[in-house]
Amino acid sequence: MEKIETSKITYKEVICIENLEKGLERTKKNVTPGIDGETKAEITKSRLQKLHEELNSQTYQPKPSKKVAIPKPDGGVRHLGIASQIDKVVQGAILTILEPILEKTFKKESFGFRPGIGCHNALKHIKYQWKAITWIINVDIKKCFDKINHELLLKKLENFCDQPLVELIRKLLKAGYVDIHNLNDRAEYVEIGTPQGSLISPILCNLYLHELDEFVLETLVKEYNKGTNRPKIPEYSKRYTLNAVDKTLIETYPNLKKALMRAKHNEFVKSGRFSATDGQDPEYRRLHYVRYADDFILGFIGPKKEAEDIAKEIKAKLLDMKLEANEDKSKIYHSSENGIKYLGMYIRFFTHNKIVTRENETSDSDITRQINANKQQAVNTAHFRAPIDRMLKKLTDKGIAKAREDGSIRGTAYIKLSMLEDGKIVSRFSAIIRGILNYYSCINHRSDLWKVFAILRKSCALTLAHKHKMGSAARVYAKFGPNLRIKNTAGETIQVLEYPKSLKTKIDFKTRSGSIQYPAIMDIEIDKVEGSHKTNLKTSDKCEYEGCEETGNLESHHINPMSSISKRKDLTAFEKALLQRKRKVVMLCKKHHNLVHKKRILK
Repeated sequence: MEKIETSKITYKEVICIENLEKGLERTKKNVTPGIDGETKAEITKSRLQKLHEELNSQTYQPKPSKKVAIPKPDGGVRHLGIASQIDKVVQGAILTILEPILEKTFKKESFGFRPGIGCHNALKHIKYQWKAITWIINVDIKKCFDKINHELLLKKLENFCDQPLVELIRKLLKAGYVDIHNLNDRAEYVEIGTPQGSLISPILCNLYLHELDEFVLETLVKEYNKGTNRPKIPEYSKRYTLNAVDKTLIETYPNLKKALMRAKHNEFVKSGRFSATDGQDPEYRRLHYVRYADDFILGFIGPKKEAEDIAKEIKAKLLDMKLEANEDKSKIYHSSENGIKYLGMYIRFFTHNKIVTRENETSDSDITRQINANKQQAVNTAHFRAPIDRMLKKLTDKGIAKAREDGSIRGTAYIKLSMLEDGKIVSRFSAIIRGILNYYSCINHRSDLWKVFAILRKSCALTLAHKHKMGSAARVYAKFGPNLRIKNTAGETIQVLEYPKSLKTKIDFKTRSGSIQYPAIMDIEIDKVEGSHKTNLKTSDKCEYEGCEETGNLESHHINPMSSISKRKDLTAFEKALLQRKRKVVMLCKKHHNLVHKKRILK
């Protein structure tokens, strides 16, 4: 492990009140509470003072995280750990001090979970730094977060933290999980692994895998990179060779020499031999590397046998680090193959040749200027495409679309959203479209996305049709317009579906903010009751009873409507008002929720 020239972070720096307050700021509002049920709103200054005293006396003991299974896009599940709020404060305080120190030592080829850096930074690096790649080496780490060895990780932390701080992180790692459906299921997660969902897990993962970065960049790259430049091919070098006829012509008409040379060059270009250098040079090798969290790939120029050797060396290194390669998902691809997936993109390298006329003619000869100078342009950078097949499957799995018998996919009503206000329904679909537009702004053939957006617009229209019992999307478009313009009672537009006017390809990497992340772009903004088999919509971030501003411990109140409100003698005026607005779920604070059920809200 590379050491940095700095003093170690001290335990006292982390646990001081000022830093605990910063740690509290790093935690999110209105998220599912951990096993203790506390939320961010309940952490007062006195509670932070108590936490400080526990940390100072070293009596603080973290609680186990609540384990929640999240489906993976490619099947299976991964487990997220929802820590207690007070443990999140401690994690945030550690992260506040640790992050700027570790950032100084991480490699520029590491892009995941780093401030100001996102997926697009990694993709842009591949697009413009990887040229004419022959092989893509993909080695998948099997359950990386769950298999990180605690003792090896803590040993690495000793280079940056004093011993009391290392012991505090040890406590957080050893707290493990609790499955609320099986309270005895903890042993597997106590000795190894960092809980996914923890504030410090990403940076600890980066620290752990930094050893892999160093091995690839300082050992493998130096071992396999060979040669400075490829030699010119003989045909290119000889393109200006003059034969006897040429020489005679030039002797007779000396002012034709430049024009003749240009004509010979153009003939070489038109011949289709677009490479001026020898692409099969046995003395030339290049190895490239990019890692995003635990997902990394390598690009290699050279023979496949050497690519296989590189993969073997990486797998051996992972074993040294107490990790294991997933053989089913690890593969060496030829760069021209279809279906090479990385960070939500299909990546492919193939030579795209074209002939263009040189610009800015500078010749001082009228004769020479009459012959257009051509140049060969071989595009050998990465070609990105959106995984439309996977996106359509995800829309189908979510219930936003469904497959017909002929194999085509069409949009369908997303019933779970029909209980929301019209504006919020359109807003949710707009968020999905906006996320896809932003993430896939850097792809070739952006027009591929029309099919996805058409399904999303149709699903939004059918969701509104289901809510208003309008029967078809055509009636919805007739009422709200093709872009589903929602107006309030005063006739003012409050929401319009985000729908692109054009999908003209323009390579645009969103790297300025570093906020473009792949995992959330297809997620509907629905809050789940974590650990439960039921899913409830969160329709508001505060109590929706008029005049109440409570934001903590909100509960979903469900109304079971009948065909006519007048037949419901048990409804309060508040509930009748909701039904008139076609609302079936409302978020209420505990106080007003209880009052609604006791029929004591009469307004």
